[in-house]
Amino acid sequence: MPPTALRSLISLIFAAMAGAGGVLMLPQAGDGATPTLIVAVLIFLVGVAFAGFLWWLSARSFAFLAAPGTTSEQIAALRDLPMALPEGTVRAILALIVGVVGLPLLLFAAALGLSDAVAGYVNGIIAGVFGYYFGARGVTPDVQANRRVAEALTTEQRAHETLRQSTTTAIEAATEAATRPGREAELLARLERHTALAEELVQNFGAALPPGILPENAGALLHQARAALGAARKSPPDISAVAGATAALTGAGGPFAAVLRMAAPLLPGVAGGPLAGVALLLGLGWSLSAGAWRRWQAGVLEAPHDPALFDPGAITPDEALSRLTPIFAQALASLRETPGFAAELLDMALRDDGAARIWASWGQGRFSGLAEVEQGLVEYRRALLEGEATQDVSAEALRGVAAQLATAAPALRPEATDPAALRAQPGTPEQRAALEALTLLLGRMRETRQDPMQILREITP
Repeated sequence: MPPTALRSLISLIFAAMAGAGGVLMLPQAGDGATPTLIVAVLIFLVGVAFAGFLWWLSARSFAFLAAPGTTSEQIAALRDLPMALPEGTVRAILALIVGVVGLPLLLFAAALGLSDAVAGYVNGIIAGVFGYYFGARGVTPDVQANRRVAEALTTEQRAHETLRQSTTTAIEAATEAATRPGREAELLARLERHTALAEELVQNFGAALPPGILPENAGALLHQARAALGAARKSPPDISAVAGATAALTGAGGPFAAVLRMAAPLLPGVAGGPLAGVALLLGLGWSLSAGAWRRWQAGVLEAPHDPALFDPGAITPDEALSRLTPIFAQALASLRETPGFAAELLDMALRDDGAARIWASWGQGRFSGLAEVEQGLVEYRRALLEGEATQDVSAEALRGVAAQLATAAPALRPEATDPAALRAQPGTPEQRAALEALTLLLGRMRETRQDPMQILREITP
């Protein structure tokens, strides 16, 4: 480097140290310039060393910020610090620069030929920097202590939060591990229930049902369920296959849901979801006594006359007369006031040869023939059966069934509690066949003690 350029650099350094407007009068080359140049070079090297040190600290700081393990909280804490360095680093380095450079200049001012004014400037700079540095260090211990306490509290809080999260995770994992066998057993039991139900519909009733009631893939769904049950009995069980097969059988595409949808239009009088009527009918059939169940089934299926369905002693003469259908009411009107007529008519009507007995006793002149007597007797017996069924079904029983279906899918939740709403309406042959299949299926479920309410709560039609 040329001597003139070096002298200019030294002059700029002295001017910066002296403050705004400060001018350093360096001795000329002929006045002992060699010591001055040596000092100037040393000062320059010291500045370069400190600059390198600052660069190294900054590089370390930025490497820390870029490290994968650095958290967002740590980055936020360093964001407001000078050069992202620890607090006080830059201030300490500036004080060191002033001390390392200024003190030798002040001590060797005579040897360097510095004037008293320049020495005074240097002394003022050193005193000011050191006074500020050590004064700030003496004033801020409380602030720093408070900051360290806050940082310690924050660290402790984060540790507690981390411990809480890890504890919660461990508890959840332990709970999951503890309850998994129970949940798997319940899922397996659910699949077994619906597989047995699908077997009844597909294998026992499928051939007798008209086309279009059961879904086309009902057989495939049943095969999938059986395969899933077989796989679940292995160790470890294939729970995913069990869940998939269960969802297929209990969903809208399952065979049971398909039969429910087909039979639902026959019971439009029940308020609630579109399938609420048939769901209420199945629940009611499950809750009835054995005798009431036989009467209920015979009424739904329009079964042939069975004297065992009736309890003659439970039907009063007034009830027997009130249930006369149009054919008997018109033909036997003149006999209504005859003593013992109601009891005698009821006795004849409940016998297997009731039509012949009525024709022999009252047929002449009242009926057009034995065929009309037989038709009137069919209607009268049906009216008697409906009367008995009405007594079997109470509004309280209907409310109990509706309460059990309150947790079922919305489409299956009934609202009406009027027993008259359960009277099936005329429909298509397919709809009638679906209702009869459900009635027969309910009979099988009563025999095996399989609660249809549980099945209804588990499906999503």
